[in-house]
Order: sequence, then structure tokens, then C-alpha cells
Amino acid sequence: MKTFNPDFQSHLQQSATTVARCILIIRSFDGEMFGFTTHDRPLNIGGVIFEPTASFVQKDIASNLNLDTDNTEAEALLDSDTLTEEDLRAGKWDFSPYRIFQVNWADLTMGDKKDSIGHLAKVTVNRQSFVAELLGLMEALGTSIGEITSPNCRAMLGDQRCKFDTAPYTFAGTVDSADPDMYTFIDAARGEEEGYFAEGIIWFESGLLDGLAYDIKSFTAGGVFITKTPLAYDATGCDYSVVVGCDKKRTTCRDKFSNVINFRGEPWLRGNDALIQIGRSG
Repeated sequence: MKTFNPDFQSHLQQSATTVARCILIIRSFDGEMFGFTTHDRPLNIGGVIFEPTASFVQKDIASNLNLDTDNTEAEALLDSDTLTEEDLRAGKWDFSPYRIFQVNWADLTMGDKKDSIGHLAKVTVNRQSFVAELLGLMEALGTSIGEITSPNCRAMLGDQRCKFDTAPYTFAGTVDSADPDMYTFIDAARGEEEGYFAEGIIWFESGLLDGLAYDIKSFTAGGVFITKTPLAYDATGCDYSVVVGCDKKRTTCRDKFSNVINFRGEPWLRGNDALIQIGRSG
């Protein structure tokens, strides 16, 4: 049962109230705290300034007494200097913890009434607006523990299970030019073979993209990179480091990295289709 200040509870039962809804978000990218409120003036709550966001609309919270996740969505216009389209597309707000609560803006000493707590999930950016899926704490209980067999390797290149040293396969460079499609950029100094960095990871170390990492979809001769998700900013002139790609196949592990002893897959197991196949008469 939710408990809060009796004075605030009494205030909520009145026919006319001075209540505002607030959301506190700790940005996952850098741990900085941001506050937004439906009130028309900034509110100082616990040393955090909650800036007015009149366009903020939260849908009803789907909550029950079982262990299902408390789901809701928040929709708002991109009318804040803090929440920018570029940062949202770059993933700087992904999986950021949040807390939604109500306060009496006329008397903040009454404390607050918690509505929900959890983290941001899927963020969809539209024209001049965005929609963020908000998942409650129970979402963590839906996380799978253990592994399911798969033909491809389940380890990440260079992690503790893979044990492969990626240092000799990590390269630095500078972007010469970037395509307006925000997926493609070129470093003409690259001389590796086609596909060498496909399925690899590139992270930027200067410019507006500093600190951001992207999965590489393809790499072609002439140093042409294409990422799986759009870049948040123009990459021209940005310094980067890139690690060679791994498609997680056993043959790649054996022939490209000579690391098949640490391969974490079962390509020899029969799939579900083969297991449930009905025999055919001759």
C-alpha cells in the first residue's frame, strides 16, 4: 500500500487542488539528473530543478497485484533544450531510471505521492515529438536466467567467455566525410578487405559523437562504413576506434580468430523443425 503525507492526502480529496505531476530521470549516458513537470513554472524539489513541460502526457499505468510489469508511456513535444532529437536517437536516454510522482506545487513541504518507478525502454522519435515506454521494477523479474542453445556463438568478441584479445584488432582513424543519410561515412585511409569490420563496433572519441558507439552493418573497400542505426550527428572529422567484426559463426571463430576452443554455440544440434518433423511414408 502506498503511504504519503496525511496533509497531502487530505489535499488530494478536495474538490480543487494545486497538484502537479513530475518525472525525475537519471540519464544513463552520464548519470546526470533531469526533472520535468506539468506545472507552468519551475519547481525546486530536492535540489533538482523540474522544468515546465506543458506538452508532457502520461498514459494510464497498467498495474495489478501479480508480478506483471507496470507499463505506461509518456509522450511529449521536443520543446526542451534538454531533450533533443539527436540525443534521443543516439540512445543517451535509453534504459535511464525514472521516478514519476505528484506534488502540491503550492506547498512542496507536503512531500510527494509516488506513481511509478522503473526505467525507460523503447523511445520512438516522431516529428517534433517522442514517445517513451516506461517499464516498472517488475520488468527485471522477466529477465531470462541461463542460456538457450543456438547454432551461433552467444559470447561477445573479447568478453570473459570469448577470451580473445581484441587489442591487436582495434584500429584508430578519422572520418573524412559522412553521407546525409546518417548511416554511411568514409575513411579513405582504411585498407582492410571488404567485410572486415562488418558486425564490429565503432566508438567515436571526438566531436559531437564523442563517447557514442555504434554497431557496424557493413564495410566495403575504400573505407566505407555503414552503421545499423543512424548517427546522431555528422561524423565528418571525428576521431574513432573500431574493432574487427565477428558474425558469431563457428567457421569464422576457427578461420579468422583461431579461437574455436572458446566457441559458445551448438551448430551440430538439430533445430525444432527437425525434432517435430512428421515422418513420411516411402
